[in-house]
Parts: sequence; C-alpha cells; structure tokens
Amino acid sequence: MKNLFKLLVVGLLLLGCDAKTSISPKDVKLDRDVCTHCKMVISSANYVAQIVAKDGKHYFFDDIGCAVVWLSRQEMALQNEAYIYVADFKSAEWVDAKKAYYLDGANSPMHFGFAAYKEAQEGADNLNFAHIQKTILERENEKQPMAHHMH
Repeated sequence: MKNLFKLLVVGLLLLGCDAKTSISPKDVKLDRDVCTHCKMVISSANYVAQIVAKDGKHYFFDDIGCAVVWLSRQEMALQNEAYIYVADFKSAEWVDAKKAYYLDGANSPMHFGFAAYKEAQEGADNLNFAHIQKTILERENEKQPMAHHMH
C-alpha cells in the first residue's frame, strides 16, 4: 500500500511537470460566452477577441475595443505578458492581434469601429495594432458620450 502511494505521488508529479500552460486561443461559444468587459453575449465570430494570460487564463471579448479597454485597466504584468488574439473578419480564424491589419469604420458589436484582417487589405488604409489601441483608448477617454459607452 505504501509503494502504491509513492507510485501515485511520483506519477502525479510527472504529470504536473509535463503539463504545459496553453497560450493558444480557444474557441468561443457564440451566443453563450460573455464579453469580459461589457458583459454582453458574444454573437459575432467576425469581431471576437481574446486575451490569454501567461498562466493560461482566457478572457473573451465581443469587440477588439472591449479587449483593449479591459486590458488597459489591468495590472501592468498582465498588460505586458498577455497574448492578444483577434478573429480575422473574413474567415473568423484567430490572428495575433499585434500582427493583424485593421480597418476603421466597421459596424463592430460595441461600436469601436475596427475589423481585423490576417492580410493587408488592398486599396484600404490598413492600420496596425498600436494605432488602433491608441485610438480606442483616446475615444474611451473622451468626455462626450459615445455609442460604445452604452454598455
């Protein structure tokens, strides 16, 4: 019995050592998962975003704007170490948000107005993540009420 216990402990330790924290994006369950920031049900696969913390915790968002605002209000360690993913507007496949191309003027769920693309869009004003992040935070900090403040 003593040996069985030792074997069990060693087995659990080996399992623990082998387990890796997944920083890969997870599938969002549309019309079931809720936006971490605005608490609305996520219903559009074309605008969804997610943040994955270094510890593997996943946070889902209905709009890249919600993800940017929420992350800006978190601890600096999370801000610096988080992985940010956004759905490609055309295919809904996950893209590293910092490598995506963005178009302004989209009818996004919370009216932040950005759609993300894996590839640059021909003939369009393709924006990078740093630009949209700055724009979203500026819009959020404006004193006049905007459509996305209604959530």
